Amino acid sequence: MAATHQPKAIIAAIVAAVLVVAAGVTAGLTYHAELWGGKTLPDIAAASANAGKQSGKAKAAVTADSVVAQLKAKGITSAKRLEFSGAEKGAFLGYGNAKAGQRVRSGSSVVVRESAGPGVPSNVEHAKASTAVATLKTMGVPVHTKQIAVSSSSKLAGGTVVAAYPLAGQAVTDATTGIYVGVAAKTDGKTPAIPYDAIGTDINSVKDMLAKAGVNVTAKPHFSSKKNVGKLVSSSPAPGTVLSAGESVTLYYGVGADKVQEATVGQSNAPYFYASELNDAVTGTYCKRNVKNVTDDCITLAQDDYGSVYRVTAKDTGTSSDEHSNDILTMCFPFADGNAGDIGTCSYGGSQLPTGEGGMAKRLIAKQWGAFDFGELGGSPSCGTAMFSPYDEGCNASKQVVQDQDMSGATFDMHDFYVFFASGANLDAIEKSGYFDDRALAAAKKSSKPDTSRPFILARDASQYDTTSVPYSKVPVPSGQTLVQDPFVPGVGEFSASVKFKPAPTDANAYYLVESGQPDWQNLPNCDANGKVSEAAAQEQGFWRQVKGTYFFSAGVGAWSTMMKVNADGSFTADFHDSDRGVTGDGYPNGSRSIASGTGKFTYTKRNDDGSFSMTCDQKAFHQNGTIGDVTIEDGVRVETVDGIYGLTPCGTFTVYPAGYATGSLNEDVRTWILNATGETPPSTLNGPLIVNDSDKSTFLYDQN
Repeated sequence: MAATHQPKAIIAAIVAAVLVVAAGVTAGLTYHAELWGGKTLPDIAAASANAGKQSGKAKAAVTADSVVAQLKAKGITSAKRLEFSGAEKGAFLGYGNAKAGQRVRSGSSVVVRESAGPGVPSNVEHAKASTAVATLKTMGVPVHTKQIAVSSSSKLAGGTVVAAYPLAGQAVTDATTGIYVGVAAKTDGKTPAIPYDAIGTDINSVKDMLAKAGVNVTAKPHFSSKKNVGKLVSSSPAPGTVLSAGESVTLYYGVGADKVQEATVGQSNAPYFYASELNDAVTGTYCKRNVKNVTDDCITLAQDDYGSVYRVTAKDTGTSSDEHSNDILTMCFPFADGNAGDIGTCSYGGSQLPTGEGGMAKRLIAKQWGAFDFGELGGSPSCGTAMFSPYDEGCNASKQVVQDQDMSGATFDMHDFYVFFASGANLDAIEKSGYFDDRALAAAKKSSKPDTSRPFILARDASQYDTTSVPYSKVPVPSGQTLVQDPFVPGVGEFSASVKFKPAPTDANAYYLVESGQPDWQNLPNCDANGKVSEAAAQEQGFWRQVKGTYFFSAGVGAWSTMMKVNADGSFTADFHDSDRGVTGDGYPNGSRSIASGTGKFTYTKRNDDGSFSMTCDQKAFHQNGTIGDVTIEDGVRVETVDGIYGLTPCGTFTVYPAGYATGSLNEDVRTWILNATGETPPSTLNGPLIVNDSDKSTFLYDQN
């Protein structure tokens, strides 16, 4: 019987084996078909390389969005993660939590790394500089390493990153400028310096330290967070700078709401307080709590060489107010009919102006609430697209006319406007005063309040207004006066504009001061990734800090003079004129004038044994403007462009005598030029540097103003 059943058993076994094999084949096929067991991540890099070969391109563009779409088509959930890189914005950088070709379980989420373009990673500060620089060089933009001095007792280790520009976590906005990296270098305790880690320490201790090192110190207020009131918040030269003995330094100490008048207007202009242009108490970068785009989410205020504060924009090219005249900021917006005068329009309080009087009396600056407002373009009306003064001009059909009766075509247009809140500002009082639009205030009440322990700026949002331009008109005010005031300048009370401020402040729309103590990147010495810099390079940096500024070469009553501005990189501009009212003729009854102007660049040569310095004019960089011999008639004066800028031509070698240099050691010709220019016997030591042309001893004096 056993023999009879054996073939059946064998057949059954064979059938079972076949079924197992079939099942295995089916399982394998379905697995590879990704019907079970998860999904395989596509190798995007390999696929793009093949596509590139087929299209004839070296590399096909692959975006993170296209990868997300491919994964979605395969049924794979994904989430994008932005990373700074040298790839263009939006490019796919790889997977974050898996590898190409890897099988991922159903229901898991894959991280898709997306390029945010070049930027500074958030973890760069305090990292080893050599490692950080290697990472930053992959961003595809220039990387500059600068030495930053820290105290010998600092917890910041030498050779580590202590600061960066852009700030850590921010994108590069100028690919040409690139990235600056500040590398810590501990001071030896002998060389004077403003230690970077002195930020946030008592201002008096820093003053004493620098004074003992032979540095001339001036202390000025600067708005700060509550925690930094009375402490060092910034300086000029900036924190982290190694100094030279005798160099002048300005230290800024933190102040809050109780010092708004002291910081912005000062105490010395009694019998009335005059509020006009802003000063360096407000300079710095202010950003929203969440920065997505630096251009939109940050505001930077800077001071130019003439003391004017302006909002830095992408079009700014220098530190002259001529290059950003429309961006200069002011607190004063005079009544446009001009019948009140400066005292009446830009002043408030004091012994001659009782409380409540003066054109600024109803503005925030006079209210002692720890806030003030400011804006651009001074409150004058516009005619067409150009602003104009209604004192001696009119406007008809959008064209200026030389008369003041016809103002039918004039308008007031909304310009950029801001409110500054010092730390500790009385926000409740400002909101109750009626300064803000009622609906805007009601909307703000639904959001988180700003952090009043930090200074912040609120920017007017023109998109929230139905009307941004109104006809010029004279409107009576309760006192009975008929005045013309820009209606887009908010106030409090009688002189309030009809247009209230929008939006009201919230934590989300406040631009908070970034108290990072940003270094003066341009004027710091270059160093290697370990923070090492040559002594010669450090000496040259100190030299240019002392020499930069405006100089004049002149004599007598000033019928002739040459003005020269030297920048921190040695570049300069110069302008010569020589007027003679006695040289007249047909068509030029008012006299004659010779002019010459140009640009150039000085290069540092050496420090001399007597304490002076030598520098050379770069002949290739020296250029005179205009065409020599050209003659024009201007306002009855014959103006001729002559050959050579007096005092600079020939532009060869020059000697610089620093401030504090003994005038008794100067050449007799140099002392004579000082006497001729000032009308006074030279002091025993120089108040400011001198630049002397070695060829003829032409002497340029530092302009103290």
